[in-house]
Amino acid sequence: MNDIHEIRQVAVMRSAFKQKYGIPRQPRLVQGLKSEIVFGDEFNNPDAVRGLEEFSHIWLIWGFSDTKIDMTEKHPAWRPTVRPPRLGGDIRKGVFATRSPYRPNSLGMSAVKLLEIREDNGQLSLIVEGADLLDGTPIYDIKPYIPYSDIIADADEGFAKSIDASIDVEFPDDLLAKVDEEFRAPLIRILELDPRDAYDRDSVKPCKMAFANVDIEFVLRDGRLVVTAVNELQG
Repeated sequence: MNDIHEIRQVAVMRSAFKQKYGIPRQPRLVQGLKSEIVFGDEFNNPDAVRGLEEFSHIWLIWGFSDTKIDMTEKHPAWRPTVRPPRLGGDIRKGVFATRSPYRPNSLGMSAVKLLEIREDNGQLSLIVEGADLLDGTPIYDIKPYIPYSDIIADADEGFAKSIDASIDVEFPDDLLAKVDEEFRAPLIRILELDPRDAYDRDSVKPCKMAFANVDIEFVLRDGRLVVTAVNELQG
């Protein structure tokens, strides 16, 4: 069975995440961070979202645009096992037992909070909160989140047990002032979640992360992530 099924992009994500590094590992971990889903020309029709305002949350079906595997190739470069960062990067699990971006069809799904359906100068978009998507991510489908059917109270989390904020953050006021006010609290929360790879948590080497319109530099000191520089993002 090698059927190829093409899907069309209906929208694109516009978010503060300019690179994969630093993106929360699951949706809704950073409250207050807004993103915008902008519909493409063919789907830029208010009738397509009629009734969506009745729902508080939505499912997004999207594509891992930076890690897409071309399944039309004779020998696609997918692997049956991956190393989840949650497990330190040295334990393998089956690709279908993980949410790794390195998967046959490079599809992801996220439940996010719907804040607003916006129409500005003929452009339809959705304002959402809690998205864990890179800026420019293609959106392939949008569905309403329905609690009575989507929540499974007795579901087992497997190896992906929930993890609370694991590290303190020191962000000097003069550096924080260089970040747009709307992004300050979300950025601190992202750092509290520790964006570094799980197998690199003891390293004291400097790290850099692009977020919104700035580059953030930080380093591990005395068990805390200390922000050492904030510079305007170039390019």
